[in-house]
Amino acid sequence: MIEFRESSEKIRQWLRAHYDADGSSTIDPSDIRYYYKTPYLCVLTGERTLGKRITTFCMKNLVDGEGRVARPAGVAPKNHAYGCAWLALGATILERFDLAECLGEYLVNLQNPGPGGIFFPDGEDGEERAEVCFSAGIGMGFAATGRNEALRRVADWLRLMIEEQAGAECYFNRCRRDGTIVREPAAGVWHKNYDLRADQQRPANYATVVAALVWASRRLRDKSYLATAGQYVDLVYNHQSDPSHFTFASKFGWAMLTLYEDTGNDDLQQRAVRLGRVHLERQEADGLWSTPGMIENPVPAFARLSYACDCAATVCALALLGG
Repeated sequence: MIEFRESSEKIRQWLRAHYDADGSSTIDPSDIRYYYKTPYLCVLTGERTLGKRITTFCMKNLVDGEGRVARPAGVAPKNHAYGCAWLALGATILERFDLAECLGEYLVNLQNPGPGGIFFPDGEDGEERAEVCFSAGIGMGFAATGRNEALRRVADWLRLMIEEQAGAECYFNRCRRDGTIVREPAAGVWHKNYDLRADQQRPANYATVVAALVWASRRLRDKSYLATAGQYVDLVYNHQSDPSHFTFASKFGWAMLTLYEDTGNDDLQQRAVRLGRVHLERQEADGLWSTPGMIENPVPAFARLSYACDCAATVCALALLGG
């Protein structure tokens, strides 16, 4: 696993070079998009001191007097909530519990009566729908901040979503407020479905799902959620192609290793290693990653960082697995 440790070291050096001694981003200290995932990445790379500085900076500078984390202009509410869930995860592990509590309170207030998913305006018609990736990501925030009942509702909904589509060649991952599944792909690049017949799919959309279900099993002491997590892994790997080579496999290796910790299923570890080796081939000189689209059409640095953090989660988890 030495190659994964070397890759993790490149990421650690990037973090050191792009966050000041006070934990602020050298790219844009006022934009929370540079702080969503990096505290947890600091944990994975062994940079806990830097991670604590980053979460302290966030608490002092990005949380208002009423305990709210400001959403940047132009950032969709669901993207902000999803990012805040990652920040809550990092803050909890780094014992910045005041920040985690602010974030947990914000997140739990997003969950309304009805299906356990988290609803946001979605699609050209503006109808509110719940989508498994964002809902499960917010579920990770529930797990991190001890919102057990909210976590249970998300986990039960994730189970229902896959059980209702058992054996289908195309899994649709959105539902309406009445609980009915939206059996059509979303417009745009996200492709809110997993089609076993299509060339490129997004395993990363199911990484937070697997992780949230594993943490639900741990927090709620209900191992049946591990079986549901396994169903989502099976969904991804039932594809006719090797998902390791999909551009948006990114953090799915990390998710499989999270499940491996609780099941000991060697297939999960072997698949994560294959996925991680693809990441090693694609890691760039500065230690981060870009999608082909980002290279052809440059995107803001925070967008590249978000994608790179996902790839790094798999690589760093493999580095830790190697001891």
